[in-house]
Amino acid sequence: MTDTTTTTTTTKVREHYSATGLTDRIKAALAAITPEDQPLTVAQLAPLDQFHTRGILATTELAGAAGLQPSTRVLDLGCGIGGPARYLATTFGCKVTGVDLSPAFIDAATYLTARCGLSDRVTFQVGDALHLPFEDGTFDTVFLQHVAMNIEDRAALYAEVRRTLAAGGRFSGATTPRLRSTGSRPP
Repeated sequence: MTDTTTTTTTTKVREHYSATGLTDRIKAALAAITPEDQPLTVAQLAPLDQFHTRGILATTELAGAAGLQPSTRVLDLGCGIGGPARYLATTFGCKVTGVDLSPAFIDAATYLTARCGLSDRVTFQVGDALHLPFEDGTFDTVFLQHVAMNIEDRAALYAEVRRTLAAGGRFSGATTPRLRSTGSRPP
């Protein structure tokens, strides 16, 4: 795959998931649950912040299979607004770094994480899954939940996953296949 194709695909995905004013809209919606000066819990946010098939149930199953411990350093790749990252930190006590292409998602994730009192264990940054800004072997687990379907160059994605995993690290992933039109209809 050419760099131009990868760049074009990355730009399209970033544009698709852009969300102007997302954090302000989330704040307004949460005002019905609890005042701004009150903390939120991961359980309160679960119906709202799990952007994938089967929601918190899928996150729970995938996390259980990852064998996480309090000392585990986790990369949540394609973290969205951070629901799974907060769940992992709360449930397993581990430190989680979330990366997403969307600046609006990262802003919202950071806000929600602060409201949950988890900023000491969960951080977020804007980044590209094909060009991660981490040293080799930085993470013990890479968590990839329903993200690969948005990435054209899967070989590059999994090469970055492998590169950022420490020796003996674990990859915990689930995805929905991307369907392509062939122009024909099934019988």
